[in-house]
Amino acid sequence: MGNSGGGEDFIKIFHFQQDTSKEGRVLSTARIGDTYMSRLVLDPGVTSGNYYHKKTRIMFYVGNNPVLATFVQVNTGERKQILFQPGKKAVHVPEYVAFSTKNVGEEEAVIVFLSNHPLRSADDVFPFDVE
Repeated sequence: MGNSGGGEDFIKIFHFQQDTSKEGRVLSTARIGDTYMSRLVLDPGVTSGNYYHKKTRIMFYVGNNPVLATFVQVNTGERKQILFQPGKKAVHVPEYVAFSTKNVGEEEAVIVFLSNHPLRSADDVFPFDVE
């Protein structure tokens, strides 16, 4: 493939903002157009989440090490638990579904999220204990 002659503007770089406010996890997020891409790194044994959204829709997959995810439909109480193996499945988490993710491996686990709003948006995070 030849050089298009364009400068560095032919690609766009997005910068991640890091959130280290919770022990045992680092959440990095970048806005890419109308989509938010987030990377969650969990220490072994750490659980993150235990909340739901009313406007935010999420998709995620596990990049390495097994992660146990628990989901609860907050209006009906229906519950589901899934052990995600690295790179095997992706999941869509709609509005009004509370969830948590727990690193059940022996090393850091990485989870990649795509969403239509920031995962930790102050006006759309509602605590809900799914454990």
